[in-house]
Amino acid sequence: MCGDGSFGQLGTGDNLSRNFPFEVAYFNATHIEKLAFGMRHSLVLLKDNSVYGFGSARRGQVGKCASRIQKSYNVPRLIDGFPNCKIVNIYANGDHSAALDESGHLYVWGRALIGQHDDDQPSEILPSLSVSQVALGWHHALVLSAGELYTLGVYRHQKCDLPGLGNVLGQQSDTRATSSSHDCSSSLSVLETVPFLDGEQVAQIASGTEHSALVTDKGTVFTWGWGEHGQLGLGDTSDHVAPQRVNVGDNGQGMSGSFAVYCGSGFTVAVKSP
Repeated sequence: MCGDGSFGQLGTGDNLSRNFPFEVAYFNATHIEKLAFGMRHSLVLLKDNSVYGFGSARRGQVGKCASRIQKSYNVPRLIDGFPNCKIVNIYANGDHSAALDESGHLYVWGRALIGQHDDDQPSEILPSLSVSQVALGWHHALVLSAGELYTLGVYRHQKCDLPGLGNVLGQQSDTRATSSSHDCSSSLSVLETVPFLDGEQVAQIASGTEHSALVTDKGTVFTWGWGEHGQLGLGDTSDHVAPQRVNVGDNGQGMSGSFAVYCGSGFTVAVKSP
């Protein structure tokens, strides 16, 4: 690992930054399955099904703190509180942490997405859904279940409502958020179904700080949310409140499995398969 270590997120036992890659000694004799990184914390899933966290602990994102004055951990620590289940993936962004088990149960901890209080132990949410994919933003999450896409939490850069996608395709100007619409965000978290185009299913999802992206089973790329830096790829820097089709050079002829999307804080990458 390398980079900013001011919150212990490099797992070195100190809070120093590193400008050269180094091996994290704590995991020398282990088999790492998955990694996930938030704004100031890191998560590691091992082959033995244990989940470790290190870095900022202010919102509970690396598990239960030993004391209220503990603000960070610079050595990896086991995150307790999971039921007897097989964890298959872990996720982090901002001050949020999440894990998904093999049965599609979703567990979250850290900064609250549902309710008013942070949680320093994994807690199952949305028990009625069998979740297949998760993408975390700084204030929102995308959840894919049985072909339905849901958004959880709030976008600070969009209206509180999501108009039907069928009404906004090809009408991008109608979906641009105005400055007055930004005031709709609140501390309340809501679960909303993301409306989508008939005949296309969501194949992959991604989230940045305040924007989201997806790829359909026909290879079409859509983005929405915060657009200040052009990260939506729509030819403008406006915010958009519902998924918008992105022209990625295929002249609108999507090809199955041709793209994967990834979101950084204020940018988006689409990778085309051979």
